[in-house]
Amino acid sequence: MKFLADENVKGRLVKYLQSHDYNVITAPKGVKNSKLFDLARQADRILISNDKDFLSSALYPVEGTPGRIILRIFPPTFENQRGALERLLSQIKEGECTDKLVELWKDGFEMRVK
Repeated sequence: MKFLADENVKGRLVKYLQSHDYNVITAPKGVKNSKLFDLARQADRILISNDKDFLSSALYPVEGTPGRIILRIFPPTFENQRGALERLLSQIKEGECTDKLVELWKDGFEMRVK
């Protein structure tokens, strides 16, 4: 799977994913959400962000995108985020996030199409 990590995603989490053979790049600092959304779509990468604005499918439609994963994990420690992301990625297959929005919590996730 290919990911684009928002600048608000912990660098340690990005490095962890990369060390487990996930293709992850980090967005440039200071990129506005609308540009970040476009970058993920153009690069065909699943967007990973802590930004709850990306939960809005009115502002950021899911149709026609590689998908996005919004981290809603509290407390937002590396260990909690890593564990939740590991569980999610062990349960989904390549391409399963396409046209979907995933809201990820410490103990589960919800995958929505709108």
